[in-house]
Amino acid sequence: MNALKLPKPLFPILLLLIIFISCKKEKPKAPPPMQAPFVTVKSEDVPIYKDFAGQTFGDLDIELIARVDGILTGIHFKEGQRVKKGQLLYTIDPLEYDTKVEQVRGQVAAAQSNLVNAEEELKRIRPLADMNAVSKRELDAAVAKEKAARSNYTSVQASLKNQQIERSYANIKSPIDGVIGLSNARLGDYITKIGNESKLNTVSKLEKVRVQFTVSESNYLQYQKQVKDGERITDLQLILSDGSTHPYKGTLNFSDTKIDPTTGTVTIEAQFPNPEGTLRSGQFAKVRVLLRTQKDAIVVPQKAVTEIQGLFQVSIIDDKNTIQTRMVEVGQKIGVDWIITKGLKPNEKVAIIGNQFIQPGSTVVPVPYVAEKDKKQIASSLNN
Repeated sequence: MNALKLPKPLFPILLLLIIFISCKKEKPKAPPPMQAPFVTVKSEDVPIYKDFAGQTFGDLDIELIARVDGILTGIHFKEGQRVKKGQLLYTIDPLEYDTKVEQVRGQVAAAQSNLVNAEEELKRIRPLADMNAVSKRELDAAVAKEKAARSNYTSVQASLKNQQIERSYANIKSPIDGVIGLSNARLGDYITKIGNESKLNTVSKLEKVRVQFTVSESNYLQYQKQVKDGERITDLQLILSDGSTHPYKGTLNFSDTKIDPTTGTVTIEAQFPNPEGTLRSGQFAKVRVLLRTQKDAIVVPQKAVTEIQGLFQVSIIDDKNTIQTRMVEVGQKIGVDWIITKGLKPNEKVAIIGNQFIQPGSTVVPVPYVAEKDKKQIASSLNN
């Protein structure tokens, strides 16, 4: 078969048509500007808090210590429950101490009988001595015998009282109203009054709790300067191990008289109300202290600040929606925010670029920034 042949005059027209079609192909469009979340810079009064690790103690923590030896024959409480002052808690076998009490009572009775006899004899001899019917030596002997009998009677009475006190130690009672902890002894254990075996339990008064925490020497000196200037720390919060905040604010009790030379810290104690009894001795918590309130502070989210080799910068969105980089100086971190001490002015737009690849000089679409906590609140309200 013969190929189709076109007339020669049509070749220039076909060539021009091909060139025209190729020129009609569209050029690729530039991508649209990226969205850039931003916050508007504001100046506000910002409270400056500092957290210190601490441990809780009862308002009173009294150890129950055995003062006599013997077999533990009774436990009269439930661990972790409230007890009353004077309530019987432990009983140590009292047989040995009852026996001692009875022995001394016998000695008291004998001493009392001797004293009565000596007094009667002195009463009989004294009139006779006045009439010179007996010698002065016999009178002196009777007086001496009566004094010795009285002294012996007083001595054995004191011994009886001592034995009765020792007998009372076999019944261990609560010294205060409070909460009792776990028992270190069980029924049948041999209790001694020496060593760790003597420590039976602890009763804590928990209407208030004490929290001890340590601060650095520099922080302590700053606090002393505030006190001298008439400023006192009055806002104390207790942050528990689960992140919750104790509902009652505390007050400072005292600070230690010395600084620990090994750590360079000083111990400070605060007190917190505990009317519901939710706090117990031995808990670890943080004491959040309001150090001061910084006036007219510039605060931005930490996500907006980039650190490069110790230098800090933020991305500004200018009036033309263009990204501009600016160096800033930073102050203290406040939660998820950062105080900017130099480099920003109120009403400027700071971009929260994060992981987005946005170069300085790029044009962006500003979008108001929504923090994570606000996102959760919005989602929760929509679900409800």
